[in-house]
Amino acid sequence: MAGAMPEGSRSKAGSRSGRSKRVRLRDDMSENYSASLFQTPGQIDTAESLDTQRLRSLRVLLLTLSVIVPAIVLALWWRGGATGIALVAAGLWLSSVLMLWLSHTRLSHRVPLLMIVVVLTAGIAGVIADGSVRSAGVLVIMAAVIGAGTYLNQRAMIGSALVAVTSLGLLNFAQQENWMHPSRLPGDWALWLTQTAVMGCLLVIVYYGRTRLEAAFEAQQRTLQHWERVALALQESEARFMGMFRNNPAATLVQRVDTRAVLEVNEAFVQMMGYSRERLIGQAPPSMWADEAQQAAFRQQLTTQGRVHNLAARGLRANGEAFDCVVFAEFVQAGNDPLVITMLLDVSAEVAARQALKRSEERFSKAFNFSPLGMTITRTSDGLFLEVNPANERVLGYSREDFMARTSMAAGVWLSETDRNAYIDALSRQGRLLGYETRMRNKQGEAVDVKIWSELIELENEPCNLAFTLNVSEEKRKAALLMRVAKGVSAQTGEAFFQSLVQQLAQAVGAHGAVVAETRPEGGLTSLALACQGTSDLDATLNLNGSPLTRTLSSPGLWFTQLSPDEVRTLCPDPDAYPLRSFAGVAMRDDDGTAVGLLGVFWLENTEPTADTQALITIFASRCNAELLRLHRDRDLHKLQTTLEQRVADRTAELELLNRELDTFAYSVSHDLKSPLRSIDGFMHLLQEQAAPRFTTDDQMLISRVMASAQRMHGLINDLLALARVSQTQLQRTDVNLSEIAEDVIRQERHRDPEHAVDVSIQPGLIAHCDARLAQIVLENLLGNAWKYSRKTPQPRIEFGSMPTQPGEMPVFFVRDNGAGFDMSRSDRLFKPFTRLHQPSEFQGSGIGLATVRRILERHGGHIAGEGAVGRGAVFQFLFGHAT
Repeated sequence: MAGAMPEGSRSKAGSRSGRSKRVRLRDDMSENYSASLFQTPGQIDTAESLDTQRLRSLRVLLLTLSVIVPAIVLALWWRGGATGIALVAAGLWLSSVLMLWLSHTRLSHRVPLLMIVVVLTAGIAGVIADGSVRSAGVLVIMAAVIGAGTYLNQRAMIGSALVAVTSLGLLNFAQQENWMHPSRLPGDWALWLTQTAVMGCLLVIVYYGRTRLEAAFEAQQRTLQHWERVALALQESEARFMGMFRNNPAATLVQRVDTRAVLEVNEAFVQMMGYSRERLIGQAPPSMWADEAQQAAFRQQLTTQGRVHNLAARGLRANGEAFDCVVFAEFVQAGNDPLVITMLLDVSAEVAARQALKRSEERFSKAFNFSPLGMTITRTSDGLFLEVNPANERVLGYSREDFMARTSMAAGVWLSETDRNAYIDALSRQGRLLGYETRMRNKQGEAVDVKIWSELIELENEPCNLAFTLNVSEEKRKAALLMRVAKGVSAQTGEAFFQSLVQQLAQAVGAHGAVVAETRPEGGLTSLALACQGTSDLDATLNLNGSPLTRTLSSPGLWFTQLSPDEVRTLCPDPDAYPLRSFAGVAMRDDDGTAVGLLGVFWLENTEPTADTQALITIFASRCNAELLRLHRDRDLHKLQTTLEQRVADRTAELELLNRELDTFAYSVSHDLKSPLRSIDGFMHLLQEQAAPRFTTDDQMLISRVMASAQRMHGLINDLLALARVSQTQLQRTDVNLSEIAEDVIRQERHRDPEHAVDVSIQPGLIAHCDARLAQIVLENLLGNAWKYSRKTPQPRIEFGSMPTQPGEMPVFFVRDNGAGFDMSRSDRLFKPFTRLHQPSEFQGSGIGLATVRRILERHGGHIAGEGAVGRGAVFQFLFGHAT
């Protein structure tokens, strides 16, 4: 990770350069591609091919000598007999033949040097035999030097040249000192033949040299073209590498080993760590390790092994957040610069998922093993038990060992194969079963009722099912018992119910007697029902003093006691006839917790009720408590009914008084408030008529505002009086044609505002059972508002109709316009008096109209609702309701 490069690694990186060179910073080319890319044409001309070409040309040269030299020998022999130069030529010929043969043997690599030595020797010998440095032997010496330059390496070539130069020097010196005697042979065809042979040999040597030069030039051309392709491939490789580096999903960072300076980071690193590129490039990065021990381990592994692979660590972001990651790092060599490349993978989500999975597995294991329900995991195909929890032993009596490695049929759990197949079919169709009821066999071989909750799951690609089994045999027995009790008392109410209940209770719990009693205001208990060995002759009034019932009423739940003889006498007039020994009772309470009665059970022997008996007593007590409270409510209701007429008369008188007060208020408003307003308005008109010439523009504006305010106040008072009258008016319901009323309202609006052209659509034949006068007010307000709020719309339209309804349903009417509309977020203020959703400067009004409409409809038993959007109009739906 960044910032974790060990100090020692800077010096050790040089010692590991051989190993680091194996790692390429740009390793996107495969090994085969690299081999073919970097193989130069010069490498194609291997040493073996060069030797072959040289040997082939050498054989041509030797073959030429073997053909021409015999002719020279014959010419020299014909001209002068067995002279020295003729012997030299014959020796050269024999040597040529021998060397030609050697070129086809394993000693062929010795032939070039041997040939140069032979030719050089023959040339020197020819000069000596001819006695002059101007003889053809000099040409042979020169041909030998040229051949050495062609066929021999540098050292042998230099040696041959030195021998030739030295020899020519010595020969020239010998000729000057007259140590050699020229043969004075005339220049004839033999000399020409010798010169021709020498030129032929030179021609072969020169041709071979030219061929090698051309081959070398072509090789250089191919090499140049090859390296141009290499350079282009390297550029493309670098572009691919940088693309892969920048788009690598793994966070990647490149640092120098010596200075720890960051050379490059990719976008994934910037996003993962939270540092900007400017903060990192060109300088040593901050520490990004959350755990110093992990940082030390990273440094140790990188120093000793030269690389780090798949190291789990905790990283540290720029904001201080720690996260889980996996680190990869390795030393590389880029030219002479040792680098280290570090890559990080954020595995926080993976670690969290593994931890969550582990916790889930632990929770499942605990829930599975400690569940009170019998839980099993079986293979769906054959019912083989894969896992069984200990609770199965409590459910069906089978232990885990009885089930494991056996199928459900082999274990004998199912009564028949048909039952199991029916269960599997239902599970396969639905995918899960909730409370599936069936019968199974317990370990004792008894058929028991069970409920199964199961779901299909998959384990190791094998369909399985996870099942919860509950033995409900006892619950079904209790349910049957309760059903019998319920049937026995369901048809009874009042005292008959209580008498039936105590008999059923005594039979259900195996008791000898049962009693239901209610408390009395004076402190005693009155028996509502009593059963004891089939009789009901116990004392009907039980005294609380000295009785176990006292403790029952004060106990919060079921109370049980063994009865003493004195307590028996308080309960039974003849203890010898009814020797009661045990008692259990439950207090019955009102909603506020006050004891209103009790339910008690008696036994003739000392016994202690079981849990099931206690549950049954509690259930009976709950039902008895409800019936007793109902009985009390009936009594209260009867008392209430006896006083209801008087209460109605009193309430009617109060309402009449309120109506009279409301009429008085209405008169006060209409007379006491409207009279001053008329005076103000009249005086303003008089003042405007008499003093108008003396008024300034501001004075005229103030008087106009006063008169307008008086008019608005007058309108508000009229609207308020109308709202009050709506509440006082007695409804006169008839079948009213709302379409005709709407037509009349629209005619009034057109007469009042003839310049406002509105497209009005009124559905004909709309009938409502309502008060005609109040329906007129409803439509005047709704249609008047639609007319008013569509005044600024270019193409105003108003619709009045009814919504589609089912037969028998009340008709729902609507008024729709495309006018100014309103904001639905303020719709809660729509029907409140004196509340407006628009400014008075936009549209005039008092805010009473919709409140009046709602009050009228509510008086009819109906309602109204409005929807709208700003600039897109509004729609109001309403109905009048049924008559009450």
